[in-house]
Amino acid sequence: MFKRKAEMHQEEAFAGSEAAKEYAESTNKSSMRYRAFLSNLNTLSIQGKYLDVGAGTGDLATIIAQNNPGVEITALEISADMVTVGEEDIRNKGLQDQIKFTKGDAVDKEMIRELGKFDLIYSTYSLHHWENPKKVIDNLMSNLGDNGVLYLYDLRRVWWLYWIPIRDGFFNSIRAAYVRREIKEILTGFCPECYEIKYEFPFMQSIIIRKSG
Repeated sequence: MFKRKAEMHQEEAFAGSEAAKEYAESTNKSSMRYRAFLSNLNTLSIQGKYLDVGAGTGDLATIIAQNNPGVEITALEISADMVTVGEEDIRNKGLQDQIKFTKGDAVDKEMIRELGKFDLIYSTYSLHHWENPKKVIDNLMSNLGDNGVLYLYDLRRVWWLYWIPIRDGFFNSIRAAYVRREIKEILTGFCPECYEIKYEFPFMQSIIIRKSG
């Protein structure tokens, strides 16, 4: 079995304002990376308050806000540089009343609790960065309102990319991503009918967890 190779934490990868600006430019040009996520989000049809965990510079939050003018989005990001760049971009697009940035770490249960309840909590391309994914998921689930949904969208580890002898950020992320068996282990304690794991073409996956009880 091709073993998972953990990646450095996300805040280390995008330190500095110039790195944050470069990240914002690259993600704005690659909307295809969110295609399956946005399709599933449309199917879920959830209104109300959203929490975007690991929001980066807010590129995805911007797309969601522009397509769903009735939702309010809290963009949670651990990097101060990402927040600074993101807030400027949100102001330039006139979305500051719909998207609010907050600096913080999802592993901090008290900070997450103070954000309040949400109808949808989502995170994209962050799961493989989390040092303690079980703790983060537990923290986020506690902030879902009644019938709320946690949607994690990330890469998945595939053998044919895993063995390519390249060591750039994308391939390192592939090697750090999870497979279905490992995700089920992380979700031990959740009733099987409360979540679904769906593979998305070509090497992404959706983990959708519904609050029960």
